[in-house]
Amino acid sequence: MDSPADIENAVSAFVEEVNSGKIDAALARFTHDATIVEDIAPYTWRGSDAGAQWLAAMAANAERLGVTEVLMDLGAPQRIEVEGTAGYAVFAGTVLLKKVDQTLREAGLLTFALERHSDHWLIAALTWTGERPKG
Repeated sequence: MDSPADIENAVSAFVEEVNSGKIDAALARFTHDATIVEDIAPYTWRGSDAGAQWLAAMAANAERLGVTEVLMDLGAPQRIEVEGTAGYAVFAGTVLLKKVDQTLREAGLLTFALERHSDHWLIAALTWTGERPKG
């Protein structure tokens, strides 16, 4: 039986993969019809390429801002629900935008809808809701 800890582990692994540049592993965690909502244009990505398009938009935004590294500091889960093959999770998080001379911080919430596939959880939807970055 799946537990909230299984979802927490799946989300933590995803964030670590993105942070460490293991992009193929991170992208493999999305369903084929995933939806992502984020605070950078175009704000919404859907479908089989949603994850790749989202990461490309984040990279372009970082370049535009002169950011050399983007990291998510995943906080404690605020809520995790498991109902059969469906999961829901909300985590506190802080995005760190590192520039040569400063680090900007953006606190917010990551919300995930997950689906159980075989022996693992996949991300069906991911939403970032946060404040504007601050120095």
